[in-house]
Amino acid sequence: MLSESFMKHLFSLIGCSLLIIACKKSGTISPVTPPSADSFTVTVNNGYGSGKYKAGDTVHIFSKAYPSSQVFGSWSGNNVSLLNAPEEWHTWFIMPQKDVAFSGSVQNIQSFTLNFENIRGRDRMKRVYYYFPAGHKGIVYLLHGTGGSAAFLVADYEWQLLINDLVNEKFAVIVTESEESTTNSDLNGDGVLRWNTAPWDTITNVDYANIRIITDTFYNRGLAGRAEPKYSIGMSNGGNFSTALSTIYNYKAGVSYCAPAGTPIAQITNTPLQFCMARFDNNPNVGSAGNANALNNSRLMTGRGICSKYFIKERSPLYPERFARRGDISTSQSTAVFNEIKKSGLLDTKNYFIGYSDALRSAMDANPSAFPQLNSLSFPQQNFVMTQIDLAVSDHKMYSDFNRATIQFLNKQCQ
Repeated sequence: MLSESFMKHLFSLIGCSLLIIACKKSGTISPVTPPSADSFTVTVNNGYGSGKYKAGDTVHIFSKAYPSSQVFGSWSGNNVSLLNAPEEWHTWFIMPQKDVAFSGSVQNIQSFTLNFENIRGRDRMKRVYYYFPAGHKGIVYLLHGTGGSAAFLVADYEWQLLINDLVNEKFAVIVTESEESTTNSDLNGDGVLRWNTAPWDTITNVDYANIRIITDTFYNRGLAGRAEPKYSIGMSNGGNFSTALSTIYNYKAGVSYCAPAGTPIAQITNTPLQFCMARFDNNPNVGSAGNANALNNSRLMTGRGICSKYFIKERSPLYPERFARRGDISTSQSTAVFNEIKKSGLLDTKNYFIGYSDALRSAMDANPSAFPQLNSLSFPQQNFVMTQIDLAVSDHKMYSDFNRATIQFLNKQCQ
């Protein structure tokens, strides 16, 4: 006869077995099948970035190249709300769990040519490029970086795109250069040629004085009115000068690219300032610390009740047609250069460039035969390739990725 304790033990084992069976059975009713890798499709019309992606991926899309007679319009599509900046030629989004499609548009602009002449500054003639569209709504000064000049700025493709956008928005543009650039001499002994932000004096500081005198020249010619708003946009050292210049002359707004300005400016300025930084800025005077300072200065201004905005450009993958943007490198040449770079192991599996552009220079020097197409390009074309890599990496370069954000800031500040 079975004991009572044995029977209790037997029933306990049977119950556990049934429970295990039931759990196993219930676990097979609704299996969870994760989406396969790269299972959703992005289609980009009139642009680049089409492909297969996983949900949660960061996807970059780019407009097709367009001539100087056009500017980028906008992105359209049923999923345009996903885009970080649907009005910029290059934007990004987080891939949803579905296929998406976008179409880029461009628009024609009225043709124009920058005027050039030497205009008298405080001490000497200054090189000046300018254009005043009919019915312009304000004057924008464009300011080069360390070692730059007026001629270098207007020859730079990213600046050209911004100039086209500004003129199309009915802004007048004036480009001149630092006194050190004009004289090719280091006037303050800091070892470089650039704008001098100190002293904060519109009489003794020749750079501030030159801006005032050149502007007066255009007033006296009747090309602009003294009451119309003025703005400044600068890159690197020109960005720091932009924040100081717009503060001293009480401009309506100032924009700094790849320069954090200084805490003293953020503490006293009443001029709205926008900061456009680069995530992987490799300039020793900026870098991650400079990006953080720019953000802190923007927040300091906002805390004081002064309008300020902060943007930072992220890195993006290369695409085969990237080097054909300007038009002097064909699409087939661009694709061949892209393939040479990829074959040399300088791109990761998602076509992000590994390191900085000097890695490509080193690879070319070490093995020239691996880059027949790149070596066949002219020196200016090779420099353009390197610049496009700098931009994709998000290094210390003037960029056009936030042109519309900058123009919106000039138009409305923080409204």
